[in-house]
Amino acid sequence: MKKIPRWAFWTLGIVGVLVVVALILPYFLDVDRYRPQIISLVEKETGRKLTIGKIRARLFPRVALVVEEIALGHPAGFAEGNFLSAEAVRANLAWGPLFRREFQLSSIEIISPKLALLEDDRGRTSYDFTPPKKAGKAEASGSGFRLADIDYITLSDLELSFGRVAGARRTVVPSVRAWKIGGRLSDVALDEKRLKEWKADGDLSGITVEVPGLKGPVEFRSGEFTLREGAIDSKFEADLARAGRVKGSVRVANVEKALAEFELTAASLDLDKLMAEGPPGKAVPPPPAPQPRRSELVARGKLNVARLRWSPYEAGDARAEVRIFTDRVEVWPAQTALAGGSLGVSARIDRRQTPERFSANIEVRNLDVAKLLAYSPETRGKLSGTGELTLQVFGMFGPTFTNSLTGSGNLAIRDGRLPGFDLGSSMRSLAKVQQVLNLGGRGAGSGETPFRSITSDLKIGGGRLSSERINLDSPSGTVDLRGSFGFDGTLNYDGQANLTPGAEGASQSPVGVLAGAIGGITGRSIQQLSVPFAVRGTFSDPKIQPGRGIPSFRSAPAQQPADQTEEKKKSILDLFRKPRS
Repeated sequence: MKKIPRWAFWTLGIVGVLVVVALILPYFLDVDRYRPQIISLVEKETGRKLTIGKIRARLFPRVALVVEEIALGHPAGFAEGNFLSAEAVRANLAWGPLFRREFQLSSIEIISPKLALLEDDRGRTSYDFTPPKKAGKAEASGSGFRLADIDYITLSDLELSFGRVAGARRTVVPSVRAWKIGGRLSDVALDEKRLKEWKADGDLSGITVEVPGLKGPVEFRSGEFTLREGAIDSKFEADLARAGRVKGSVRVANVEKALAEFELTAASLDLDKLMAEGPPGKAVPPPPAPQPRRSELVARGKLNVARLRWSPYEAGDARAEVRIFTDRVEVWPAQTALAGGSLGVSARIDRRQTPERFSANIEVRNLDVAKLLAYSPETRGKLSGTGELTLQVFGMFGPTFTNSLTGSGNLAIRDGRLPGFDLGSSMRSLAKVQQVLNLGGRGAGSGETPFRSITSDLKIGGGRLSSERINLDSPSGTVDLRGSFGFDGTLNYDGQANLTPGAEGASQSPVGVLAGAIGGITGRSIQQLSVPFAVRGTFSDPKIQPGRGIPSFRSAPAQQPADQTEEKKKSILDLFRKPRS
């Protein structure tokens, strides 16, 4: 057997000793004693408070440091709490670069980190790491060592939150929170000009996101994201608070410009299961209005939902284009098929005010009114026709949402019917004119009134929808109304029905009987009867009541010369007055 050369023997021996020393030395080398210096250096460079636990070192097979319980605070005077915290940070250094006076972090692993990204009313952010100004010339590192690029950074079980700082007490109000985030970032070049060299990969499955206003969290069932050559690509599938499952994609073509483009698609979405009802449980004083700042587009995309439900209503083929700016959100436009017609909405949410305000333009075309009202048992069968609507609405989010609504518009319903409402019979049944209108006629009917059109102006305010003029044009005559409809369903309308006897076509109709009776007394042909009335009650149970004033009539003029004008309208009381000689 050939002897091992003496040089090889000594080489192996030295290596063995070095290995043993590398394994044993960390137990005798107290790197934790440098903790105060590290804290002082970081606080000086960042202007933030740093707390760290025990520091341990390892020398084999590579230099490694483990820092326990690390927490980095928000900027001074910003808010209480931590910008970043973690159970532990493990860093590995390469041996070779140390001889070139470089700290080459081959890897960093951050265990259970928590990251809070906040913004205050003056536009400052907790993630702005602009170094504090120093008096005089910048100091050079006394050691001559520098930090080189990092091979990769691993995050496990990251909890990420977004929010704002509110009020004089600098209270943190969270807006979005996500947890169970993991991923790996590699080729981390510590030079902002080499940002496109970074690479990242991550699995989105298992991530949970909480968003204010939603009844439940967003849970990612599958998905992944990648970062290559400065571009981020992501595809995923997630459940939206049990309201439906959505498939989506997000792309950022250039991380240096950070403009995200997205597309979300869902087969079905139930808004009742998605949107939370009422204001948040804990009220927080609103912060002062934020200072004006430059408006920048940060994201834009498309939403597509095949079936949209908002009990009791259903719509299909819903589409919207969304643009998100630093100071506002725009939807231009959102369109959906609704009850045989179409609904279009253009909206804007202004984030520069607190609470956030919004505006919307609503347009409805070719709506089947009977089909729309059939969704609810309370309104089913109340009205039919083809509806058109234009409406502009303003308001603000929060507990006073309904009362904050203001706006105006116009409504038209054409070629429809009012089932269960016989215009002539209903006017005949009014208590104030019952003695006159009951002459020889039948009781109040349960028939219907066909109409050529119902037109109305609309005005929103004070929790009610009011109209200065509502006009119904039907074969039985016309109706003019003014009043309001409350968002609680209450009705408060006053109006006048102008009935045309000849239009009903039958001598035994309520209007025809009355016209015949009055015509027999006056010896004239009655052209129109006018009856004041009021509508009270609720939309599901309207009550027609006598109105202010007394009924009146208009008759055709007797045989007179052509230059004579038509006789003026007379009231029912004129029948009992002594004729002039």
